[in-house]
Amino acid sequence: MCRHQRKQLLPLVFLGSLLGSLPHFGADDNSDSHFRRASQMAQEGKIDAAISEYHLGLKQAPNAYDAYNNLGTLYFQKQDFQKAAAAYRDADRLRPRDPEISFNLGLALLKSGDFNAAIPYLVLGTEFKARSIDAHYLLGLCYYELKDWKQAIQKLEWARQSQPSRAEILYLLVEAYRNHREPEKAMEDFAELLRSNPDSPFVHKLLGLAHDAANQSREAEEEFKKAIAASPTLPQLHFALGYLYYRAGRLDDAIAPFQEETKINPDSAQSHFYLGDIALKQQRTEEAVEYFRSALQHNPSYGEACLGLGQAYVKLGRMQESVELFRRAAQLMPDNAEFQYWLGRTLIKLGHPAEGEKILLEVQESHNRKRKVAREDLNRGMSSVAPSAKNIPPQ
Repeated sequence: MCRHQRKQLLPLVFLGSLLGSLPHFGADDNSDSHFRRASQMAQEGKIDAAISEYHLGLKQAPNAYDAYNNLGTLYFQKQDFQKAAAAYRDADRLRPRDPEISFNLGLALLKSGDFNAAIPYLVLGTEFKARSIDAHYLLGLCYYELKDWKQAIQKLEWARQSQPSRAEILYLLVEAYRNHREPEKAMEDFAELLRSNPDSPFVHKLLGLAHDAANQSREAEEEFKKAIAASPTLPQLHFALGYLYYRAGRLDDAIAPFQEETKINPDSAQSHFYLGDIALKQQRTEEAVEYFRSALQHNPSYGEACLGLGQAYVKLGRMQESVELFRRAAQLMPDNAEFQYWLGRTLIKLGHPAEGEKILLEVQESHNRKRKVAREDLNRGMSSVAPSAKNIPPQ
């Protein structure tokens, strides 16, 4: 059995294991030679050549489930997680409910951002003894990303039983307990994280977030930099620093951290979006277009990226394309008045005044309603408070 070295990616992601260096299920002599060359090339680091050999072999032996599994692992190594998931699906189709293949498929789906789809495969992956703890951790990570804090806590606590001081588990538990409104448990786990991993990047990140929440930007910046120094390739750390700079209006400073995040985690739609937004603000419109497109490629439901790309198209005079994007953004986030405002303005510029003015009128009426409700709430609150009076004794 040939297996690749485990590799940390996000905050802990595993390279799917190879079921065998030489697939043989249903293989003839010709496919066998392709698979042998693929295995050799993979060991030499010639990933693209190995992928080509696997595809040639699979044309001759389409039922070689282990070849599909190995192919998925090579795509995973290239961080092409969608193709990795497709290859693992073929392996799963030929050998359903195999715990190791299920684990690999669940991991690839997680890395593709499809957390709901990953869950059932990772559940099956818990039966793979060599990765049972990892499968529980990844299930916790899926539920964490889906903001199902109760399920996240349950799975992460299970994984913690076997690895009580594992920094990434403690970090996620701190955040899950905090979001689940259990601050005492969050503080307990943070104390354990601080005790067992005092120099962990997770400790510095949590401290940075705490300083940021307290508007202590200088201290937050220092903690994020310490986190990056402790683990330069850990995802989300460079993004946290870039976002801190972005919110402070330090756009030039924000560019490098966001760019570094996209190198470490190419699927970071948010990093692509903020790079696009900065480029748009700095009048680098064509560059902004590419960043917004990348953000939407990684997250097609990213309403803000639709808006940003539409705004860039307006600057480039591509009005019809911008309207389509503003409509899409408004569908994704119907309560966001800014999206509706841009749609209305652009329709008027395109020569559709009736539709555009109707949308702008609806935006104004919605704004007035919200102001009225806020004013009424304020008046109700004030009416319940009576002025205090001193008890003045009679003269």
